Amino acid sequence: MQHILRALLLTTGVGLVQQSSFAQDKTQGQIHYEIIYHVHASLKPDQMQYKDLIPESVTEKAELIYKGQRLKAYFNDEVKKEEDGVSSSIKVSTDDGSERYVDLDKKTLWWVDREKTPAVLVEKNLFERDKDDEKETEHPDTKKILDYNCRKLTFKSKDGTRTIWYTTELPLKAGTPLGHFTDKGVVLALESKQMSITATSIDFIPVAEDLITPPADMKIVKTSDHKGK
Repeated sequence: MQHILRALLLTTGVGLVQQSSFAQDKTQGQIHYEIIYHVHASLKPDQMQYKDLIPESVTEKAELIYKGQRLKAYFNDEVKKEEDGVSSSIKVSTDDGSERYVDLDKKTLWWVDREKTPAVLVEKNLFERDKDDEKETEHPDTKKILDYNCRKLTFKSKDGTRTIWYTTELPLKAGTPLGHFTDKGVVLALESKQMSITATSIDFIPVAEDLITPPADMKIVKTSDHKGK
């Protein structure tokens, strides 16, 4: 009887190890981010007169869903805030919209332009940069985010400096939901004058194909054809 019990325990142990291994499949999942917009710090000189009417900062959530080397990122580009009886609406503007799809193997990004009627998918090279004067610098600094070792990278341009923290411990290369892509790894944090972005959790869960596939019913236009229209 003792031998039988020991065999059962060993079998159970193997099963637990297999289940644990399956649960840690990191090739697909969802990364959750918290975004803090530094509203006052982003005001232009002619907007400072409204400083006392709007909050100093606002916090939002954003998501990045991935499967293999394909992903979708999304954030709310219109932030509404009510404070002390005063309602304010903040429009967040980025070069590549608030909803984007990426195929890393094809080095291609598509972003949804809902300003058009009907909406269109704008296609661009993932490594295309609009700012020729932007300088990238790697630093020896490291820190842990969500228990992942991250490295520091800074970008300097005429618009200011931004710092990103990326990890190579996930099988993916991606930026934040607001962009800031690097081909070195996955960005888990960003710091700049305008905003702070931090990954708050990662769920390694199955991701359906349609969630990371650009909508087939949308017209695709190249960046060069889209500009100025």
